[in-house]
Parts: sequence; structure tokens; C-alpha cells
Amino acid sequence: MQTMHTILVVEDEPELNQMVRDFLTHRGYETIEARDGASALRTVFERAPDLVILDLNLPTLDGIDVARTIRAQTTTPVIMVTARGEEEDRLRGFEVGADDYVVKPFSLPELAMRVAAVLRRGTGNGRSAGTPARIVVGDLVIDPDRRTVHVGDRPVHMTAAQFAILSRLAAHPGRVYTRLQLLESFQEDAFEGYERSIDVHIKNIRKLIEENPREPRRVVTVWGVGYRMEASP
Repeated sequence: MQTMHTILVVEDEPELNQMVRDFLTHRGYETIEARDGASALRTVFERAPDLVILDLNLPTLDGIDVARTIRAQTTTPVIMVTARGEEEDRLRGFEVGADDYVVKPFSLPELAMRVAAVLRRGTGNGRSAGTPARIVVGDLVIDPDRRTVHVGDRPVHMTAAQFAILSRLAAHPGRVYTRLQLLESFQEDAFEGYERSIDVHIKNIRKLIEENPREPRRVVTVWGVGYRMEASP
């Protein structure tokens, strides 16, 4: 029996909040709501939803601060929703740990598709065809089935997007991946306009696994091309 996922919709416009929740409910999800940033955080920690759809412009506490707090204490997936379409706003969202980004006005079927994709990345089997049961690069150990990462004895908690990028790099040490190739690791409808988000994800990954993120020895930049995992960091 398939478990029903619970989705928290954080949107201060009552009609839009209700519309999104009604649509997702009809798609088989359980939905709960919050109308401001402070209540969104309370609901996240009290109800532990499987995913948060988070508006950027909120009363009491904006979406960036909410996402930053969620990411600091949980691995709950976050889809940012905002009227702002500028690239810098998308990158700010990814920098604080958002898993995906939707710009208003958006279609409800598109939102539902993104919800399904993010949940699939976060809860499904992390191993794709040809990926070993465990990926070991030096003292970095990745278990795709359990979706765990360890650096030595230290567990590292990652978002679904970060896990997908790191797994792809670590599965083939020394191989160079372009930004678009890495984007395709976790975003099915990857396109060039979102390539710069990979730089933000890599920056966050380095903070988690590198001894000195400013001088990375595991995930290195290949200028003008993309990134690679060093075989012997």
C-alpha cells in the first residue's frame, strides 16, 4: 500500500493557497496550510510534512529565512514559489537549500509534476542502472539505497538534489561533468537557464564534505567545463 505524502502549502494569498491544496488533494496528497513564515516553521517541526511548497514573499518571516531554518534542522524537500523570475532570486533559493523553484503564474499540473519529481528523488531507491551498491572515494562513502553519506565516521545530511549531484560525480572519479549533465541528475526538465544553480549546489556540497571548502580537494572545478570528483582527495 502506497503511503500518502503530506504537503505543507505556505502561501499568504487565501485563494491561491486553497486552489493549490485542492488540486494536490485531488492528486492523492494530504495537504496542510500556513499563511506566514512563523506558522510555517511551527507546522514543519510539529507535523513533519514530506514536502513544503513555500512562497518567497510572506508576512512575519520571508521564504528565504524559512527555507534556511528548515534546511538547518531537517532534510525536508522545499519547492520555492514566487512572482520573482530573476535568476538571482532562483539562486538565492537554491543557496539556502531549495530543491526546486516555480515562478508565478504557474500551471497546477506543472506544480504537481515537480512535487512528484522531488518526492521521487527523496524517497525512492537512489541507485540508477549501473550504479554500485556503495560508492567509495577515499573516506567518502555513499549508500544510494539507504541515501546516506559519510565522510569517515561522520554522517553528512544532504538534500535530494545535493545527494544526486554528489552520487553522480563520485560514481565516476576523474570524469568531468558539465553543469547541464549534473542538473539532469535531479531535474527531469533540465534546461540551460538553470545551469548556474549547479554552482550553488556544489558550493553547499563542499561545505558539507570538504575540510576547507575554499580550497576543495574532493569536488574540483574544471574551468570552462564543469566539475569532477578527484579519485584521491
